[in-house]
Amino acid sequence: MLTDVDRQISAIQAELQVLAVSPSLQDDDLRAFDRQMRAALKIRGTAIVLLDTKAQQLINTNRPFGEPLPRAINTEMLDRTVETGKPQISDLIIGAVLRRPVLTVGIPVFRDSEVVYVLLMVLGPEILSALLQEQNLPPDWTATIFDRKGIIVARNRELERFIGQPASPALRERIAGTAENWFPGVTKEGIAVYGGFRRSPVSGWTVAVGLPREFVDAPLRRARWIAFGGGVAGLLVSLALAWWMARAIRQPVFALRVATKALGNGEPLGPLIGGITELDQVGDALHTAAAALAHSRVHLESMVADRTQELAAANSRLRAEIGAREQAQAALLQAQKMEAMGQLTGGVAHDFNNLLTAVSGSLALLEPRVFDERSLRLLRTAQRGVSRGAKLTESLLAFARKQRLDPIPADLNAIIVDMSEMLRQSIGVSLEIRHSLAPELWPVLIDIGQIETALLNIAINARDAMPRGGVLLIETANIPAGSDELPEEVVGQDCILVSLRDTGTGMTPDVIERAFEPFFTTKEIGKGTGLGLSMVFGVVRQSGGTVRIHSRLREGSTVQVYLPRATKGASTGSAQRPDARVLGGAGVIVVDDDPDVRWTTAEQFREIGCTVIEADSGRAALAMLERDEPCDLMVVDLMMPGLSGTDTVRLARRTRPALKALFVSGYTDRSRFERELGNDVVLKKPFEPETLVAAVQTALHPERDNVVPLRREQH
Repeated sequence: MLTDVDRQISAIQAELQVLAVSPSLQDDDLRAFDRQMRAALKIRGTAIVLLDTKAQQLINTNRPFGEPLPRAINTEMLDRTVETGKPQISDLIIGAVLRRPVLTVGIPVFRDSEVVYVLLMVLGPEILSALLQEQNLPPDWTATIFDRKGIIVARNRELERFIGQPASPALRERIAGTAENWFPGVTKEGIAVYGGFRRSPVSGWTVAVGLPREFVDAPLRRARWIAFGGGVAGLLVSLALAWWMARAIRQPVFALRVATKALGNGEPLGPLIGGITELDQVGDALHTAAAALAHSRVHLESMVADRTQELAAANSRLRAEIGAREQAQAALLQAQKMEAMGQLTGGVAHDFNNLLTAVSGSLALLEPRVFDERSLRLLRTAQRGVSRGAKLTESLLAFARKQRLDPIPADLNAIIVDMSEMLRQSIGVSLEIRHSLAPELWPVLIDIGQIETALLNIAINARDAMPRGGVLLIETANIPAGSDELPEEVVGQDCILVSLRDTGTGMTPDVIERAFEPFFTTKEIGKGTGLGLSMVFGVVRQSGGTVRIHSRLREGSTVQVYLPRATKGASTGSAQRPDARVLGGAGVIVVDDDPDVRWTTAEQFREIGCTVIEADSGRAALAMLERDEPCDLMVVDLMMPGLSGTDTVRLARRTRPALKALFVSGYTDRSRFERELGNDVVLKKPFEPETLVAAVQTALHPERDNVVPLRREQH
């Protein structure tokens, strides 16, 4: 019986220990932890309470979450828990919320090796009394549980009458003296009993069982009456018979004592010496109680195991959910950071392209007027600087995913093979390039020039990571939509994987996390711009794909590019570019709010023989058209203060429906202008004179076979 009580207490402590390591409690998510506490309460207990170390209740399952709670009244058990850092069990106390006698089992909750909370389960005395009643003791036997102070906390009968009362002085003296004993006594009801008790080493509580003396003394009294009823002649015979019967009774009584002690320890009962009806009845009752205890013990252990398994599974699910949430939050934060950087770099590229347009246009106009070798060399140096600046802005626009691509269905295997020689020249002879290309690779819809630049940037990074030489392996593969290999950005799509693996120095996790940020580089000053991988990221994302980097220090790096499968076959041809021709006599209006860009653009038109007028805004251009100024072509900045370029052309065509238009732009998010652009040509700033001529021919003569398709951006 005592073993079952200790097992019940240990099971409660185990359940509280599982709750104490809940991620919700460790993260101070008290609302989620309140739900876990209420779920755990379905098995046993009157309430579960979470307190701080100052005895302030934080959560109580007997009250709705968030309702103000009182401080604990009796803090003796809580103080012991905080001081020792070990589980503790209280004596009988009055609950601060329930306002009735209760018992509590408490455990400490640690954080950084310090006790920060105390988690306890509140037990009503009726729960332990029910455990005593489950032992199926005979109805006139008495079983009682006393706390460390000798106060009644549970009883197999009449609990309400005796709860909270102290044990008799004689029993309290015996309980205080030894851990277990057997003695004659009197119950609270005044019934004379032979009693046995044992103190628990787990809780410090004492379980006492009392057998009515009538069961034991009745055979002795019967023997004495027989002895007195005989005559003097039978006195000796009677005395001998009484001695024999007393001896016969002594052995069953001793056997009952041993059996009662075994029952209290939860041990199996051995055979009982019988022969006396009353003692046989007692023996049968003990065997019945032992069988009931064994059944209850097995059932309780099964319930504890099942509940522990359920709590462990719930804890695992909760940890998985927290991990998934943290991963999603990290991915969202990274996406927001990259988007913000994209907006910033795109805006910088727009302003920088306007500056480059004015510089490159001025240099192009100056070139025919320079004849001495030194001046020409200075001019060429300036033009190379402009070209490098233009490439820099292309990288910024690629990262911002706002550049205009010219995607066509293409075969990546063919592209990789075609650029092999260029890669070897770029990365040097100390590196060996190997191919492992999948047969029958699916086509992809890409801008071939941009994807070649992206692969070249990855190869150059691999070269820099292998200063003493190494191997660069380029692999391709088809990844079907249902594959677990697909990143979440392209899940559910058929994809082509291009993987570039090097045997270089590798990267740390911190470097991998920042690898796609513009201007981030681990190279020495002057050996890298930090825009290579950011350009790769922008081009691939704008093409509908994604990029992953896998690397470890001293184990090399692998850059994986995933691109969606194209629905059409790969293209083998490329669009022809027009020949530069003189467009003398054409009337052109140049509309741009930047005076330097407007002047250099107008001068380039004048150089090829066009009649040019300039307007600093859309309103000014419309006013010129209303004065019947000659105009075959309007060259207009796509994004201007006031009227935008598309609005200016739309209003101009109300009076001149056949007006041709050529839009120029340093950068803008043109997705909102797609419908208004129609088939008009968009020329990207900065531009060379030959590119300007080609774009003008395309805008003025879209029906000719030797021009590029409309809507294609001129470079």
